[in-house]
Amino acid sequence: LQQAGPLPAINAALAEYCDHIVSKGSQNILDTRKAITKEINNDIGVLTAVFPCLHKIIGESAANPVEVASGESQNRFKFIFQTFFQTISTPAHPVILFLDDLQWSDKLSLQLVRTLVTNVETSNFLFIGSYRDNEIDANHPLSVELKELKKEASNTNFHVSSLTKENVNELISDAIHMPQELTVTFSDIVYKKTGGNALFVTQFLRSLWDEGLLYFSLESNTWKWDIES
Repeated sequence: LQQAGPLPAINAALAEYCDHIVSKGSQNILDTRKAITKEINNDIGVLTAVFPCLHKIIGESAANPVEVASGESQNRFKFIFQTFFQTISTPAHPVILFLDDLQWSDKLSLQLVRTLVTNVETSNFLFIGSYRDNEIDANHPLSVELKELKKEASNTNFHVSSLTKENVNELISDAIHMPQELTVTFSDIVYKKTGGNALFVTQFLRSLWDEGLLYFSLESNTWKWDIES
């Protein structure tokens, strides 16, 4: 399972899940641990070896490696991973897994996602993924997985385009609580700088705030900005 390497986004999501379980108290930790170990038993070490964050709720366990070929090893790992999510996704505690920037994901991460989404025995589970379609082509690993996924499971696609100049003005107007007619000049500048990319818009506004170019005036009790800068 050495090749199960990076899996950074899934590891981060599981770390957040573990922190949530821990925050609910010792009894919740024990109940979750009991449910997981009941279904996975001796194979739990295979998961904790790849996702150390699971030690927070499962405790210490030996990986108990098995000498098998790489392909078979990964198939075993996928099955255990699938069983884990099947166990923690319950009517009382449904699970939503959101992964951003799927175009950067490693191949195994994409395969694990596909394993979860196509498992008909897993209920109370929702996967949401986002990616930049302008950064992939037909031969990209994500494109290949999506093509196969469409054959095996139903999914809903949403295309999120860049914000229009009017959208940016509405966003800024709402954010600083000023009428749109008063923010249009400012929002035009923001739009030109960011091209309407929602992420870039928020980052640019934050940078203006950090540099003191966007500030709240106590004298006039309103927001102001340094347009010339």
